[in-house]
Amino acid sequence: MKQGNCFLFSELAKRRILTGIPPHIGVNLPSEALCFNIIENCADAVVVADTDQKVTYINKSAETMFGHASGSIIGKPFHLLIPERVRNRHHTLTDSFRGSSEASRFMDSRDVTIHGLRADGLEFPVNVSILKVGRGADMALVAIVRDVTEQKRFERELEKIASTDPLTGILNRRTFLPRAEAEYARARRYSRPMTFAMVDIDRFKTINDRFGHSVGDQALCHVVDVLSMGLRLTDVLCRWGGEEFSLILTETDEKSALITMQRLRRSVQETPLVRDDKSDEPIHMTVSIGFGSVEAGEETLDTLINRVDQALYTAKRTGRNKVCAIDDISSKVIDAA
Repeated sequence: MKQGNCFLFSELAKRRILTGIPPHIGVNLPSEALCFNIIENCADAVVVADTDQKVTYINKSAETMFGHASGSIIGKPFHLLIPERVRNRHHTLTDSFRGSSEASRFMDSRDVTIHGLRADGLEFPVNVSILKVGRGADMALVAIVRDVTEQKRFERELEKIASTDPLTGILNRRTFLPRAEAEYARARRYSRPMTFAMVDIDRFKTINDRFGHSVGDQALCHVVDVLSMGLRLTDVLCRWGGEEFSLILTETDEKSALITMQRLRRSVQETPLVRDDKSDEPIHMTVSIGFGSVEAGEETLDTLINRVDQALYTAKRTGRNKVCAIDDISSKVIDAA
């Protein structure tokens, strides 16, 4: 065992005993060999750097995690384990920690995801704790690194489950409404156009009753696909509930929105659903659409939504397969079949 490593493990053992075990409890100080075996074989990566930020030790987990054999990284700059774009910031933070009164720091307290860098150039998310061992010129920094790739993947999956409709994969109403509020506020503040729309599949209950709920689910997904193909990347589509969908069209005034809504309506009408069972009988569907654009006298998103809901009701009541808008100022109905 190298002398520097013996010093490290002895210091770690003393720190653990002094901070974790009451002095009146009689225990034997762990041997350096035991400390070495614990650190060498722990699941987290352990990397030690000297005052020049050169690597002086890595354990087995660090070799596996970063893809560097111990012999190839010892004596090399610690920043080889960090993506190049953050190396300057890493040096600044390390110098700050070295000169502080803190004995340890959990690096994930910052509002960013920290990444490690493998020898093959692959970046991966990590949690990092660092601590000081020794003083002055003999000070070493110990980084305890945990690969959180699976944790981050799981978090993304949970976020997706919480924010999207499980059947169609588009945003759910809960996630959509804050987006709509933000876009509405932006449009009002900067006097920019914005349109809100609601789309309802005509006679959807008939599809469920005639073909079953499985085909009904296919119909919902099919309409989402057709609508999505006719939207811009900046537009936002959500499943409002049941067979009803909502849309945000940013930077879109009433005239442009009417053209878009008519195009979407025709696309659904002209694109029948071919069922998963390859039945010879395609299912033809239509949609009714109500929409409204932000207006000067309107104060809340709820007011706009209520106006659009009234326009959708008018489209359904007057024959379906229509696009309608209600001007809040003049109560004029814009009806386009």
